[in-house]
Amino acid sequence: MKQIKHVFLLGLLAFTSLHAQTQQGLGTFYHVRHWGHKTTSGEPYHPFVFSAAHRTLPFGTWVEVEFPKTGKKTIVRVNDRGPFLRGGVIDVSKVAAQELGLVSYGISKVKVRPLSQVELTDSLQTFLLKRDSLAKAEHPTPIRKKSSKKKKAKKRKAKKRKKR
Repeated sequence: MKQIKHVFLLGLLAFTSLHAQTQQGLGTFYHVRHWGHKTTSGEPYHPFVFSAAHRTLPFGTWVEVEFPKTGKKTIVRVNDRGPFLRGGVIDVSKVAAQELGLVSYGISKVKVRPLSQVELTDSLQTFLLKRDSLAKAEHPTPIRKKSSKKKKAKKRKAKKRKKR
């Protein structure tokens, strides 16, 4: 009888710890102009890869994000820190925001739930990684033009050199 109580308490503790990890708050998304900029984990940001920024979850954690207004869900991988918005829980990539229907809202309430190892089977993880690698192949990093400020500064330096 004592063993049954221990098993029940252990199960209850596991359920409450998983339930307690679900967070609710504001969700936003990265703009495309950040494409190629380094994230905190060192990876370059790619708007067509399902990634996210979370303040406390470890890098590489897979998270299910639900947008209650549309009822849609998606799975993203944490690879950055943020959001730095008061009440913000998560920043998702542009493609994840499109899948959720968050783009037209900009900022809205979302539910965030980390996936446990039981839920994250090998086949699901393989699918998610393949989905992201195919997105990178279909949408290579754009060639960035140098900003006009840098060009103007270079021209000024060149003129100063000629005057000397």
